[in-house]
Amino acid sequence: MTALLTNAAMDETVGRLPPPVVLWPISKRRFHQISEHWRALGVWVSLWNRDGKLITCDEQAGRFWDTLRTGPDQFIKVLADFVSSAMEAHDRPTNEVESDSANFGPWHPDLGLVAVPVKSRQRCIGVVLGVVSMTKQPGEAFIRLCSQYGFDLTAMTALMSEVETVPPAKFQCLGSMLSLTVAQAREVEVAREEVSILTHNLENTYEELHLIYEISRQMGIPQKPAMMLKNVGREMLEVSRAASVAFVLAEHVSGEDAEPENREGSSSILEDRVVQVGQGAPSLSALVQLTNTMRMRDGYDAGYILLNHAGRKPEFRWASEWLKDLVVFPLRHEQHDLGVFYAINCTDGGDYTSADVQLLRAVADRVTAALQNQHLYDDLTALLMGLLHALVSSVDAKDPYTFGHSERVAYFSRALAHAAGMSPIECERVYLSGLLHDVGKIGVPDAILCKPGKLTKEEFDALKKHPEIGERILARVPQIRDLIPGVMYHHERMDGNGYPHGLAGRDIPLLGRIICLADSFDAMTTSRIYRAAMPVSSATAEIRRCSGNQFDPVLADTFLKLDPVRLYREAYEYTGGDPNIGRIGAFCGALSGYSLSRDCFEHGRRINSQN
Repeated sequence: MTALLTNAAMDETVGRLPPPVVLWPISKRRFHQISEHWRALGVWVSLWNRDGKLITCDEQAGRFWDTLRTGPDQFIKVLADFVSSAMEAHDRPTNEVESDSANFGPWHPDLGLVAVPVKSRQRCIGVVLGVVSMTKQPGEAFIRLCSQYGFDLTAMTALMSEVETVPPAKFQCLGSMLSLTVAQAREVEVAREEVSILTHNLENTYEELHLIYEISRQMGIPQKPAMMLKNVGREMLEVSRAASVAFVLAEHVSGEDAEPENREGSSSILEDRVVQVGQGAPSLSALVQLTNTMRMRDGYDAGYILLNHAGRKPEFRWASEWLKDLVVFPLRHEQHDLGVFYAINCTDGGDYTSADVQLLRAVADRVTAALQNQHLYDDLTALLMGLLHALVSSVDAKDPYTFGHSERVAYFSRALAHAAGMSPIECERVYLSGLLHDVGKIGVPDAILCKPGKLTKEEFDALKKHPEIGERILARVPQIRDLIPGVMYHHERMDGNGYPHGLAGRDIPLLGRIICLADSFDAMTTSRIYRAAMPVSSATAEIRRCSGNQFDPVLADTFLKLDPVRLYREAYEYTGGDPNIGRIGAFCGALSGYSLSRDCFEHGRRINSQN
């Protein structure tokens, strides 16, 4: 993707990091280490910021200095003015801290002031002020200081005698040494800051790599796009500065198939198309409206749009209650619109920066790839299912009386698997196995499948070969070999009297036991050429009677709790059939001389041969 750059709105497209706010030119801990050493030499030191404000000072230096610093505000103001003038004198372009820069103050030679600037690259970010006493007996300068600010000269003279003095001849050297000390302390601070920044960047890089890994892992899990994006959104909120993230998918990506006139205002469809995670996330309809607004905006197709303070713009006034900052990524693959990705507002109340955009764009690229892969996967799935349905329809077409049987068995099987606690993926595999369970009948002669009367032993033996024929057909396709147990063993019985191998109990694969029950239920409730359909109530009674003999008792109990009447109607609606045909067939059969008891007897004798 390429960034959208315009001369008219550079602040919208390239976020910039604000200049760092320096609260402590030298850390508090390091300053007090310095002040402790200089106190022994008789120097009282204080730390000032770039604005000429006192940050901290050596509070253990002695009563003389404590009395001065807690005196009238005018005295502190003189010190602040001295600091400001020194800062102006040294605030010139340089890449290094000057180690020989010292300024001497207004009360020289009684009190000496030395202001050492603290520099970071080309900026003066603070001042260390050192004050020394250069005499035990106050001279004219000190007497003038006490008179001007109202200090008691006698008391101050007594306190002054307690302070370590610095000879005037050594004061210049002391100032240079203080400058060197401050320069070294600043170098240590810079190194510490660089290590801290490097550590922070490494932590961010690790978090970003972990985010990309988690996103890639989520994309490898078969799931609906909406669920995948919700998981991706949660991971993003853990790492990025975004307060909330949202995805608005294109209609063909979300898989919606509603009519266009029914799409607007449908909450269920919006839930499939719109995903939002985070604090203060807007409503689904608001996100759709935002998407419509963004698509009309110039530069939408350029790659991404960064809009700091978007809520102040006229076109977003309707969203000003929840919208502050916005990053928009159109999700496109080879000019195909897959959706839109939004990062909305910042958790710290700041603006989005280019660093944020870089991370978000990496996520957007991977989401785009995942959605495109999902689209291709859906196309392949549709192709496979189309081929499978065509194959099954060709089998059902051999016997018009069983048309739709395989799809209904697949539907019943999936419902039973879901009720039995199987995972969604396993339920879909059960569905496919149920769909193909009778594929082997394509190798059984039509004369046997459509025979209206009783089958001979030879004909029945030929019919019983269809599970093995189906197994041989599917074994040639490696991707669906796990469906074979349902095809091979759906005529086995719990008591061991089934076919083709006479397996019993738990030796029958679960897939075979599920499809056996679903197959039998549909066979009983469907009219055949040789008999009429049973009512659903009679079919459920038969399942209850045969539980433990023909059917797995646990699965039989689970199936009977599913409301078979409702399931029966849903299956016919799913396959496009009429659920009343079975009842009509039963009624016509009764008029033709079939009794319910006779039909049950016939079904019990032939259920495993004429499904």
